[in-house]
Amino acid sequence: MIRKILNISLLVISVLGLVVSWAFSVRESEKTPCTEIQILVDHSQGNFFVTNEDVLSMIWSKGDSLIGKPVRSIPIATYERHITSDPTVKRAEVYTQHNGTLSVRVYQREPILRVITSVGESYYIDRDGFIMPTSTNYTARVPVASGFITEREHNMQRFNLKEMSDSLKQRTVLDDLFELATYIRENEFWRAQIQQIRVEPDGELTLIPTIGDHHILLGYTDRMEQKLNKLLLFYREGLNKTGWDQYSHINLKYKDQVICTKKNS
Repeated sequence: MIRKILNISLLVISVLGLVVSWAFSVRESEKTPCTEIQILVDHSQGNFFVTNEDVLSMIWSKGDSLIGKPVRSIPIATYERHITSDPTVKRAEVYTQHNGTLSVRVYQREPILRVITSVGESYYIDRDGFIMPTSTNYTARVPVASGFITEREHNMQRFNLKEMSDSLKQRTVLDDLFELATYIRENEFWRAQIQQIRVEPDGELTLIPTIGDHHILLGYTDRMEQKLNKLLLFYREGLNKTGWDQYSHINLKYKDQVICTKKNS
């Protein structure tokens, strides 16, 4: 019985010791000053819209360098929201380390299409359907859409194109461009072949390939996959035999047909 009581007493003392040690550690960590800001911007997708210096400027724009400030008093969520408010930033993670380092990880938005409007304004659409501005420091290597596009950047930034049809109760040309750009991005062949998209006055889409001196009349994005699959088959079984510069236009708008217009005809 005495041994049992002794064991229980030792256990209680050990637990109390751990609690006291933890409480002391917490109090000490509350006093730990911020000694360094460590920034890591994710460039794994090959985009360089945001640099370490940009992120540091975002932090300093809140009016505090943070160096020397107790790490426990830094409003982590506030800085995450502030950095993420930048339209080129998809997500930001801010956290502190025991040695006083404030770590900031930034994930950029990934553009899949550059849009040039009828009045010459330019912006990107990212893979999640958000509008993002162009940058003076970096240009993404993505297809470019131009022609009869009237949607202005400042009017569209509050919408996500994946949800736009529901939110606006009507479909816009940006919906079609986003659908087409998404398909191109996910297909290795079309990603290399299609670099320009022209929006015609009636909203139909014309594709300008990198190989071959012809224009592809896609029309609207209905049956888009079927249209591009039959074009791919025509490339393999037709143009590879006759040559890639025989036609001025290849029309995919009609079901189960590929209508070609020869040059000078």
